[in-house]
Amino acid sequence: MKQDSVTRELTTEVVVGFFMVMILLGLAYFTFILSGSVWGEERFEMEVLFGDVMGLKETDSVVVRGMPIGKVSKLVLQEKEKDNKDGILVFLSLKKKLHMKTDNKITIVSTSILGGRYLEIYEGSEDAKDLPEGSPLFGKKPYDLMADAAELVSLTKDGFGGEDGIIESLRGSASQMKELITRLNEGKGTLGKLMSSDDNLYKDLSAAVASLKKMAERLEKGEGTLGKLMSPDDKLYKDLTASVESLKNISSKIEKGEGTIGKLISDEQLYDDLKQTVAEVQAAIDDFRETSPVVTFTSIFFGAF
Repeated sequence: MKQDSVTRELTTEVVVGFFMVMILLGLAYFTFILSGSVWGEERFEMEVLFGDVMGLKETDSVVVRGMPIGKVSKLVLQEKEKDNKDGILVFLSLKKKLHMKTDNKITIVSTSILGGRYLEIYEGSEDAKDLPEGSPLFGKKPYDLMADAAELVSLTKDGFGGEDGIIESLRGSASQMKELITRLNEGKGTLGKLMSSDDNLYKDLSAAVASLKKMAERLEKGEGTLGKLMSPDDKLYKDLTASVESLKNISSKIEKGEGTIGKLISDEQLYDDLKQTVAEVQAAIDDFRETSPVVTFTSIFFGAF
């Protein structure tokens, strides 16, 4: 009886132990499945220095060309690192060895506004040179969507509020529009006078338009000097052309030294002779003026006898 009880207890313990082992094996299996690791698979380690990881954490995915190839294995905050730079050193565990180029780019990408992140690696262009083995890798500063959104909201708030904000500008515009409408209603300004009940300006404009219309009709009929110039009869135009042609001929003759005026302009000797003659005539007139009183007195004296 006692032996049967001991046998039952041993059987129970074996069964419970077996279930515990199975549960542990299941947990280990699912842990490997969820982590994407394969037992005995070769792994390649990489280190990347970031100034800010924006909430990146261990086990976050590492993506190359849109395909996950590893995980973030560890993050270490350090004060001094390679090239005397502060930052956060991110350790990566990759399934594939990457051939990095000099123009590589390593960034942290947000998967959602709730905080999901993954690390994206761009190896570089084919034309770029290979990065020497063991060279330090540096990550780009990540874009924080929440910070950008908060900044945008702040800028929008500042833009709408404040003395120079949009709301104040709209208020100022509304006040100016109200003042303008008031002036129009009161008939002030040119537009206000046009819209007012007083039609004097309208009558003046109508009279001016009528005058312009009458003037245009006279021009079309060829009346007046301007009308004759614009009329289809080109007699005045021909007369003006003939006059211009005559003046042109006269100018040409004068330039050639033809005629009296032409000779006076072109012949310097004739000009000098004419000048001398004028001088002699002037001298003769002066002599006559000086002797005329004596001649007059003599004539009167001898006339008495």
